[in-house]
Formats: sequence, structure tokens, C-alpha cells
Amino acid sequence: MDTANNENTFLADWLEGKISDAALREKVSAADFEAYLKLRETLGSYQIADPDMNEQYAAVKAKRIAANNAKPVRKIRPYVYLSVAASLMLFFGLYQFFAFSNSLQTGYGETTALTLADESVVKLNAQSKVNYPSLFKYNRQLQLDGEAYFEVQKGSQFTVATALGEVAVLGTKFNVVAQDDFFEVVCFDGRVKVTHNHQSTILTKGKAIRFFKQQQEDWTQDTGREPDWIGGESTFKNTPLQQVIRQFENQYHYSVKYPEQLGNIRFTGSFTHRNLQTALQSICLPLQLQHTQTGNRKISLAQ
Repeated sequence: MDTANNENTFLADWLEGKISDAALREKVSAADFEAYLKLRETLGSYQIADPDMNEQYAAVKAKRIAANNAKPVRKIRPYVYLSVAASLMLFFGLYQFFAFSNSLQTGYGETTALTLADESVVKLNAQSKVNYPSLFKYNRQLQLDGEAYFEVQKGSQFTVATALGEVAVLGTKFNVVAQDDFFEVVCFDGRVKVTHNHQSTILTKGKAIRFFKQQQEDWTQDTGREPDWIGGESTFKNTPLQQVIRQFENQYHYSVKYPEQLGNIRFTGSFTHRNLQTALQSICLPLQLQHTQTGNRKISLAQ
């Protein structure tokens, strides 16, 4: 039996509250139990970022060498607990629990929901991906590529990082789209802080912000209980056509070609996720566009 792996497993379970202090005490020595308590106290007090493993390894190694060369003492001082805790984090492989080691991804036309360790809920739209740490309640950060709706439980700061910017909240409901050069956030409840290019904006319920080709747009809209896409319909307000087409492609797994100048045309409306032809008509008729199927899962648009 792999003792280190077993220790790694029950330590992680204990940190997440899946096993009690009493159960852990039966599995480890008294000295290790005290070190674990110190580790939990430290984790509960600080936000955990991805550690530099090379730097931590060097620091732990130096402390171990110093401890081996020092004269033995009977009283264990507090700094020893921190050293032991750091060693346990390294040698029991806890890095994977603090890094973004878990992921969930959706395919074409697929949506899914994820309940995190703090009971926050993430709902992913089609062709989207989220990465998050195992010990999420100690590190409420995740990474998003695509579109997702968040229902965040109150607690420490909850951060959604994307390639285009980040959204930070304490407890609220909001929708995020981060695809290529398109970044959009809509607040459904509470308050969110949106940061893009080192500039931050506070959104309250019904407020929205969009960054497209380095241009910022702000507006107010009526928000229901959750985004329409969760119920099977994509809705847009003055949105560039290229983003509308991208969402259509994600839902129907079709490749859509169109003249470049059409990409910046603005569209306000919606399309269903349940019928291809109806969705195409919903996009093309208001914009007076023609659509033609040119091959297997290929569509061409023209004026």
C-alpha cells in the first residue's frame, strides 16, 4: 500500500471537511496532527495562489538541512510547525490541490453545470471551459474560456480570470463571455468588479459592460433569473455579428463564412438552440442577409 498517497488523500479530505479532527488524529502521530492544525489555520487566513514549486523546494530543503545540523532540543517552537507544514504540502503532493488542476469543458450545442466546494454554481455554455483548484474553498479562483453564468455564495473574494480580463465578487450572480477579442459581463444580482487592461469598473444589478476591439461599451438591461441561453435561446443586445455567428457555430457545430465587413454589423435579437433553420432566419431576416448551405456543415452569408 502506498502510504504517502493514502496520507495525501485523507489530508485533502480533512481540509475539505470530509473527515473529522478525531478521525484524522487516529491516522497520524501527535506531532503530525499538530502540524496539520497549523496548516489548516494558515490556509483559512490567507488567499492561496499557485506556488512556485522550485522556490518552495529550495526553501524546504534548506530548512531540512539546517534542522539536521542543529543540536536537538526538546521543546518544539512554533516555526517548526510551519516548516513541517510546508514540507507536508510539498512531499504529500498538495500542489495539485492548490493549482488549477481540475477542468470541465463543453462541446458543440452542450451546456452543463458544476457545483463547487463552497456551493457556488457555474453553468457553462457550449464550447466553453473552466479550470479550478481542488481545494476551492481555500482558493476561490477559476479560469474561464468561453461563456458561463455564476451563482456565487458569500465568502472570501471569488475571482473569474480570463485571457481578456477578470471579474471579482464576494457573492452575486453574473454572466461572463470571454472569446477571442470579445469580453462581456452582465450583473444579474449584487455587485461585481470587472478589470480589463488594468482599469476596473463596478457593475450592479442590470448593468453590463463589453470590450470589443479595445472599445468599451456600457449599458443597462432587464435581467431575469438567469441568462436566456440556459433555457435554450441565445439573446443579444447591439452585439457585433461576428460574436452572434460564433455563438451560432458553438450551438450547431456549423462553419459560417461571411464577408469581413459584415462582422461589425450590430445585431439585437435572439436565436433558438433547437432548430437550425429557425435560428438562421432569426439572424438573417432582421439584417436582410441571405444564407446558403455550401457543403457538409458549412453555411455562407451574403447581403
